[in-house]
Amino acid sequence: MKKKAVRRVHHHPTHQKAHASGDYLVMVRSWMFVVAFALMLGLGALVGQFISANIASSTPVVAGVTTQAQ
Repeated sequence: MKKKAVRRVHHHPTHQKAHASGDYLVMVRSWMFVVAFALMLGLGALVGQFISANIASSTPVVAGVTTQAQ
């Protein structure tokens, strides 16, 4: 008959690693996302103003009242 093997668990002490570089990377990524989002909003506003100006220039307006061609 075979003897039972005794299994011993060796607990290694946990050391706190410095996560400074990881936290820095997370901060840079989050700020890059915020800046990209703001740039996209600004670009959307510029394109919207341009389209609105083109639509308004194609519609004749006299004293704030739109006129219709007959």
